[in-house]
Amino acid sequence: MDQDGPIYFDRRPAASGALSYGDRITIRDTSQVSIEAVPYFIPHRSSEDELSMKLIRVDKRSGEKCEITLNDSDLRQLRQCIAQALAVAEQEDDGQYLVLRADDLAHTVESSDDAVRAVGGALDSHRFARRVAQHVNPESLASAFSAVVRIGELRAAITELRENLDGGVTREDVYQTWCDKHSWAFGNAYVARDNWRTIGIGDQVDLLMKSTASGFRDIFELKRPDMEVLSFDNTHRNWYWASQTSRAIGQCHRYLDNFHRAAEHGIQPDHPEIIAYHPRAVIVIGRSNAWDQSKVKALHGLNSRMHGITVMTYDQLLARCSVLLGQVHSEQVSEAQEYSEDLSA
Repeated sequence: MDQDGPIYFDRRPAASGALSYGDRITIRDTSQVSIEAVPYFIPHRSSEDELSMKLIRVDKRSGEKCEITLNDSDLRQLRQCIAQALAVAEQEDDGQYLVLRADDLAHTVESSDDAVRAVGGALDSHRFARRVAQHVNPESLASAFSAVVRIGELRAAITELRENLDGGVTREDVYQTWCDKHSWAFGNAYVARDNWRTIGIGDQVDLLMKSTASGFRDIFELKRPDMEVLSFDNTHRNWYWASQTSRAIGQCHRYLDNFHRAAEHGIQPDHPEIIAYHPRAVIVIGRSNAWDQSKVKALHGLNSRMHGITVMTYDQLLARCSVLLGQVHSEQVSEAQEYSEDLSA
């Protein structure tokens, strides 16, 4: 039902204190069936609250009740799908449609990237629509546009991380928020992050990531970039873990033990899909941009002798992001230029 005036929404804490919930929303209520939605808000220390929603369908004839819970990622995906479907519903004819966010694309075209300029130039052509209709598969073109936008997003994220590091920003929550938003930075070995982060009573990790190969979850713990990673023993002439890194390693050992026990068959009952089997942990801490080769080798050696835990610096994370950007750029720039030539011909 459309609302012309203000909408009042009551958010109340649950009895457990772990989350809060909002008013029930009636989606449908007939003589035969009722459908309601109950929103839940899950607080996180390092990012904005997570929205989850339970959908409840009741068959009034049989009394049968069915429930399904959508997490934050599900709801965002559903919102995007609904927006796209509504845009197509405004058209009268069947066919293949290319649905683009014009504001996002316009913002991306402002960058200096060659691939972005190539597609942006095609958009300026008055013959663009006609050439698309005659010669270009809409699915392929949509893929090309998505790649261009993706390059712009990667570049902006890398710039943000570099500026925070070089600007002396040391607040842990700043980097937790960045990594939460840009979990792709940890590479293709992980396919997605989980919104859920509570792995046991009193234990909440910074990131849970789903392994591309196995589907099992690994833990990521983020510390401040101004913390010491390694210390040098002048007597024995060797590097060893600094005290701040040692504490983080000990913390991750406890997390791994608890997580393995709690989620071997899924975190019940809320998230049975989150499964951990001999999980690994990655600690991001400190900086290494001023290290010499001997210190870099020392970090590699200490890591190779640990089981299940890896320590990396924020500069190593930044370098990994730059490599990923280079790979995406090299794969897509030629394709984007090809589309530009086809559409402008």
